[in-house]
Amino acid sequence: MAEIYGDLPSPQITTSSIPSECGNIVGRLLNFRDDLGGLGMRSTLYKYQRRSVASMLQKELDPRDVPDPLFIPLVGVNGEEFYFQPGTMEILRERPMVAPNRGGILCEELGGY
Repeated sequence: MAEIYGDLPSPQITTSSIPSECGNIVGRLLNFRDDLGGLGMRSTLYKYQRRSVASMLQKELDPRDVPDPLFIPLVGVNGEEFYFQPGTMEILRERPMVAPNRGGILCEELGGY
């Protein structure tokens, strides 16, 4: 599995993309000076773990539709962007939006930064 997924980056999140519905908890996770007291954590999270958990919470709590991840953005010979779905061989000018998936598993290498 590491050979397949080893090059994938950890989830990234910026405070500008946090909707008000997610608010306080995601902001606290991204504030590395916050000791996260009162959240019931049993252990201290590394910075990369805090970013990943914040990203996961943002995805869980954000009600907005997201771009369909099955469509790959490509640029044609004329410079125009289009979207390709390799499983169905579908080509579209606009990337479809889908309801976000809920639930997930955090599978990151332990001890990295």
